[in-house]
Amino acid sequence: MTGAFEELDRLDLDGQVRRWSAPGVATVDGDVSQWMAAAQQFAARLQVRPDGPTWLTEEQWGEIGHAWAALLAAAERSVGEQGNEWLLRDLWLRSWLLDHMGPLAGVALLDPEAVLERALAAMPMSVEEADRSASWWREVKPDEILTFRERILELRMIRRLLATVRPLAAQLADHPRWSEVEEWARVAEALP
Repeated sequence: MTGAFEELDRLDLDGQVRRWSAPGVATVDGDVSQWMAAAQQFAARLQVRPDGPTWLTEEQWGEIGHAWAALLAAAERSVGEQGNEWLLRDLWLRSWLLDHMGPLAGVALLDPEAVLERALAAMPMSVEEADRSASWWREVKPDEILTFRERILELRMIRRLLATVRPLAAQLADHPRWSEVEEWARVAEALP
């Protein structure tokens, strides 16, 4: 598939869906900035109004979800995870849509449980380990930061993942795993 990154800013939502649903998307190669631009342009078409694209049918949502997943999978295949970049973009978009539109039965992209489950599954360590690290990171001396950079980034990832779930508290308060989110949130207050 050639020209995958051309004129992304000119495509409307239907154009974005057609582009990323096309045969051959899985083999598209690009650099990180091209994939980030593609994901940003696609998400922007869904965030065009403060209340989200409420006019879409269930079938259209299915097509959008498929195209969005194909774009993110192709990006990850092409340039790697990039520190959970594609997962976070997915969770952020889903969270935004759910926060502005609410869940919609039968639409996978608008399922708050998926955001919660995927965020918890991506936690880089156990909550107990994060709790133990909450004071450790503050004691790292400036000349040791590079030595512990990866560990500090893992601690920051916890906060980033939680930020996608916490806006959905009203939708997920009765979920059996919501108490885990609350426990993570308590620990995250002391993380970088």
